[in-house]
Amino acid sequence: MQFHSEHWAAILVFWVTVLLCLLALHYDFIKDGKKTGRYIVSLFYFAIGIVAAALFGFFLTAQPFELINLLAMGVFIAGPIFLVMAQAAARKNELVKTANTLLALALLVVAISIDTFIVEPHWLEVTNVKLSSSKITKSIKIAVLSDLQTDQIGDYEKAAVARVMQEKPDLILLPGDYIQCLTWPEQVKWQGELTKLLKEANFCAPLGVYAVQGNVEVDGWPSIFKGLPVTAMPDSKTVTTGELAITGLSFADSFNQNVKITATKPFHIVMGHGPDFALAKPEADLLVAGHTHGGQVQLPLFGPPLTLAAVPRHWAQGTKEQEAVETKPGTTLILSRGVGMERCYAPRMRFLCRPQLIFIELTPKR
Repeated sequence: MQFHSEHWAAILVFWVTVLLCLLALHYDFIKDGKKTGRYIVSLFYFAIGIVAAALFGFFLTAQPFELINLLAMGVFIAGPIFLVMAQAAARKNELVKTANTLLALALLVVAISIDTFIVEPHWLEVTNVKLSSSKITKSIKIAVLSDLQTDQIGDYEKAAVARVMQEKPDLILLPGDYIQCLTWPEQVKWQGELTKLLKEANFCAPLGVYAVQGNVEVDGWPSIFKGLPVTAMPDSKTVTTGELAITGLSFADSFNQNVKITATKPFHIVMGHGPDFALAKPEADLLVAGHTHGGQVQLPLFGPPLTLAAVPRHWAQGTKEQEAVETKPGTTLILSRGVGMERCYAPRMRFLCRPQLIFIELTPKR
């Protein structure tokens, strides 16, 4: 993976600023480290220093995800360093309870970072949803593989594709975001590797495989599926397969909250990358989307702080087992947290938001 020089400059500026902040706080502990209140105040100053350092670095790239990346470095790398430094000062000044509390906080941050950056990003969750309709006469299994969004094809990506084929779905839906690289040569290389993987996996389904465009696609993205039985839909259109009508939305239409979608007599599936089209309450039975990644980070009792979508937060956090959202009577929204993560300038993290494959069991309503 290659980054632009300003990315590395932003990281350098960030860490120089953080180092100066830590040195100043260390001097503060030496000068006046015998009171517990001093450590609380220092924690506050440290937080301000991290935010300031992140903003200094962000100004060099003007990339929103760079700001998040630098803040994550501050919390998960500089944070434990500061807490251990403060713990050592407190112990030296015989503030045993304060020292133990600071050490516990440092260990907690380390544990969260291990989960966030090592465990969850590749801890794939399989979610099963059951739906029924009087419009079909036989059961149909639908696989939703959204936001593969990777800059390499490794064991994880291969396992995700293999898991889809293991289920032998009747229909496969791909709501966009396939390869995301910062440089054109990398993009071309890994698009080719993805094509190779799909061919080796015999990626197909009896009722077809349908793909739409996501945020990270480049011009000519349908070439990913060249030589494969995949219907790429760069523009909005509707096709009929078996007892289903499938409308694939263009990238722009998927974010259009007033998009007009024509009703169909067969069981109607509308798929777009962004979920905002669901706010138009289209005449359809099933809506399928991705894009939000569930926020990638979800906070207890709150959900994702950032979704980059207009839909309600409880929609954007992703479909849970047997808890699909009804946008209106008779219309169900399936929104995937995605298989991959935001790449390039963004930190590669997931917290309380595992990557996801979704399988929908569509059965006749009797």
